Amino acid sequence: MPPCHRTLRAGFVRSFRRRLAGFAVGSSVVGVSLVAQAQSLDGSVDPSGTTLTAVNNPFIQYGVAFTTEFVVGTGALCSANPNVVPQCLLGSGGGLVFPRIGWRSSGHWYLGGAYEFSKQDAGTVYLLPILQQLRGEARYYFLDGHVGTPFFEGTLGVAGYGNEWTVDSFGPEASLAIGVEAQLSRNTVVGATFAYRAIHFGGFTDTAGNPRGDGFAQLLGLNILLEVRDPY
Repeated sequence: MPPCHRTLRAGFVRSFRRRLAGFAVGSSVVGVSLVAQAQSLDGSVDPSGTTLTAVNNPFIQYGVAFTTEFVVGTGALCSANPNVVPQCLLGSGGGLVFPRIGWRSSGHWYLGGAYEFSKQDAGTVYLLPILQQLRGEARYYFLDGHVGTPFFEGTLGVAGYGNEWTVDSFGPEASLAIGVEAQLSRNTVVGATFAYRAIHFGGFTDTAGNPRGDGFAQLLGLNILLEVRDPY
């Protein structure tokens, strides 16, 4: 083999060895970094040595939800005799659930409370019909640890309905819901619930002078959740 060829071959071998050694060192650094990040997510220590709270510890969970309330039964708020009471007082609408705050256990339970207000349809009887709800909430999560965590939810509370934030009629309410929750980050979750809700309104006279009897209103609620977890 000519001397020039031997020199080129030796240079190529040395260059290849240097690159191989550099790749090995770089791979080791990346591997250590990934292990450290995985430990951080598991609640161990981050690369700086700071101890993090484990994700399965109890925490406060709070946030907001966008809601729609579809009326499927109006009870006495809509008269069966349109010649007596010509306009229905309660139609479908939408609004916000804010604030919502609760305690999430290290297991499967969430206990909290929420205030909801929604603008409903009342024809021309009310200028600004507002349905307000104050309720306690309980959730049971299952299939924990998955990307999407389904849950059941039950609520008990009180609701009021009237014009421009006044309360013309109020009564107890209860609901059952199914939902799903997913984590955007370690501390931020999004989700959705679909609920059946029953509210018992007392009898009253509306602002147009029409008598309204007492009875149950039935609604289907769809909520889009955005909540934050705050470990303690």
